[in-house]
Amino acid sequence: MFLILADVAGRAAFNAPLLGVPEMVQFSIVGIVFLQLPQTLRSGGLTRSELLLQPLRARSPRAASAFQAAYDLTGAALFALILATTWPLAVQAFEAREFYGSTGVVQIPTGPLKLIIIAGCAVMCAQFALNAWRSLRAALGGAR
Repeated sequence: MFLILADVAGRAAFNAPLLGVPEMVQFSIVGIVFLQLPQTLRSGGLTRSELLLQPLRARSPRAASAFQAAYDLTGAALFALILATTWPLAVQAFEAREFYGSTGVVQIPTGPLKLIIIAGCAVMCAQFALNAWRSLRAALGGAR
């Protein structure tokens, strides 16, 4: 936040922005999102619509749990797919020593960001799988 503030102040007051701040912010936002997603899912804060699930839960809690399990398994598959497609890109980024930015101005290595994406996806898969397990147990009449 300090860098953004200094960049904006430098642009406005001195017509001299800090070099590399937009690139750092881009990378930071992606990293922050993938690092916080598993906790957001765990705490129930992941954005979704309850339009179908709420009425179903009122009529048939077991059916709602089965539907929730299908949702969680779909989420796990989606993040497994993202992980599987990001892994070779991360290997390539480290092997080729890829950088993002302007040569001579600022260069940020892309490999660490790809590792953050992989870690976030792996933990999301685990959390979705755990949620699916709980929902399946509830659908089959086990403990909620």
